[in-house]
Amino acid sequence: MARSERGARYREILTHAVCGKGSKYSENTYTINPANRPTTIGGCWVMNHSYDAELVGDFVEVHGRFDINVWYSYNGNSETAVAKDTVSYVEQIPLRELDPLCTREGMEVTIKVLQQPNCLDASVVDNGREIMVRVEKEMAAEVVGRTKVFVLCAEPPAFKDEEDPIEEDIFVEDEEDDFED
Repeated sequence: MARSERGARYREILTHAVCGKGSKYSENTYTINPANRPTTIGGCWVMNHSYDAELVGDFVEVHGRFDINVWYSYNGNSETAVAKDTVSYVEQIPLRELDPLCTREGMEVTIKVLQQPNCLDASVVDNGREIMVRVEKEMAAEVVGRTKVFVLCAEPPAFKDEEDPIEEDIFVEDEEDDFED
């Protein structure tokens, strides 16, 4: 047990704790090159989202990918097709409340997707040669690591009885005999 400058006693406890967290909302635009010249957009879906994350300095770097599927009409709105593309992204989530006492070795990074990648809008651009898709997503990061917690120790309370209840025997002699049988 250590003492501070003021004479108070405290203990240092090593534990795993949340050492930093953060979140980030983002909107990104992706270009899809369909096989045919699209006339109009019928719908857009974003699916198959996957990602990995790692701690890099004071932020969490997320490497992810997802599929974009755009249903469109072409040939004067007489035929339809689906343009498919897999896109990759790198997202940096800044951490707040990063504990400087946390040991960097063995830190665990956890990602929670608050908003799955979702199509906000899709439109035909470049004289009908490309489709621009705007996608939103939101992620939260949490970093868990080893850190120290300092706990102030208080004096034990005074009891009216002379005997300290902590040191009393738990068993009575007769009960001990029954226990052995």
